[in-house]
Amino acid sequence: MTRVDRGHVRLAAWLAVTLLLIFTIYSNQLAILTSGLNNLLSSTLGTVFPAYPFLALLLLLTALRWKDFHKVLLSERGLKSKPVTRLAGLALILLPAALWTLFFGQGGPTAYLAMEMSASSFVLVAYGALLAINPSMWRIMLPYASLCALGLVSPLFMVNTLGAPLAALSSYLAAGITNALGLHVAWQGVSFGFVSTTGETISSVVTPACSAAYSITIYLGLLGLMYLDMGTSLTTTAKFAIAGVAVIPVLNSARIALMIWFGFVDGAAAFWSIHDWLGYTIFFVFYIAVLAAYSRAERPFSSSPPTAAS
Repeated sequence: MTRVDRGHVRLAAWLAVTLLLIFTIYSNQLAILTSGLNNLLSSTLGTVFPAYPFLALLLLLTALRWKDFHKVLLSERGLKSKPVTRLAGLALILLPAALWTLFFGQGGPTAYLAMEMSASSFVLVAYGALLAINPSMWRIMLPYASLCALGLVSPLFMVNTLGAPLAALSSYLAAGITNALGLHVAWQGVSFGFVSTTGETISSVVTPACSAAYSITIYLGLLGLMYLDMGTSLTTTAKFAIAGVAVIPVLNSARIALMIWFGFVDGAAAFWSIHDWLGYTIFFVFYIAVLAAYSRAERPFSSSPPTAAS
C-alpha cells in the first residue's frame, strides 16, 4: 500500500485549490466550455475539441512521471520559501480574468474562440496555483503547461489560416480516391454529391473544420510531449513532425472517401453514422503507430530528457 506523505498532500492541495478557483473565479469560463462542447462534438464532421486530447495527454504524462514529480514535491519548504515564484503564480491565476475583462468587457469572443480561451485559462490557473503552493515545481512543469496552453489556442489559428487550403487539398485527394474506386461523385471544389445505391441523394461540404487542421495540431502537441518526455533528438522529432503533417491530410482524404463509399453502398444513414467515429478511429490508430515508432527512434548520446528537474 502506498504511504501518504507530504508529496501526496501537496498534490491534493494543488488540485483542490485549482478546482476551487475554476468553480468560483472562472465559473463563467467553465460554463462557456461545458455548454459549447456538446454542440461542437455533435456537429463537426469527424473532428474533436483539442482540450480533450491535450488534457488527457497531460494527465497521462503526469502519471508516468509521478516519481520525478514526487521527489520535487518532497523538497518543498515552508510558505515563506521562493516568494517571487509564489507571487508569479498568483499573477498567473488572475491574468486570464484580467485579460478577459480588458478585451471583451461585457461582450465576449466568438463561441469557438471563447471555448479555446476558457480551456487555456484553466491551464494558466492550474499552473499558477501550482507555483503559489508548490513553487519548486515551476521548472519541471513549465514545458508541459506552456505546450498545453499553446496547443489549446493554436487550432483556431490553424483553421483560420490553413483550414481552407487543407479542405481544398483533402477534397482533391478524396475525389481522386473515389474516382479510383469507381464511385460516381460530383465534386465542385470542396462540395460533393452523389446518389446511393438505395436511391438517396447525399451531399456535403468539406469545411475548414473538417480539413484535418485539428488533427495536425493534436499530432504536433503529442509529438512535443513525447519529445519532452523521451529525450529523442530534435532532428528525429522534426522528421516525425514533417512526415506526420504530410500524412495526416492523406488520411483525412481517405476518411472522407470511406464515408462516401459507405454512403454510396448503404445510404444517408450509413454516411452520417460513420462520420461520428471514423475519424477518431483512423487518427487514434495513427497516433499510436507514431508513438510506437517514436519510442524506438534513436536518442541522443547525452541521455537525460530535457524535462529533468535540475
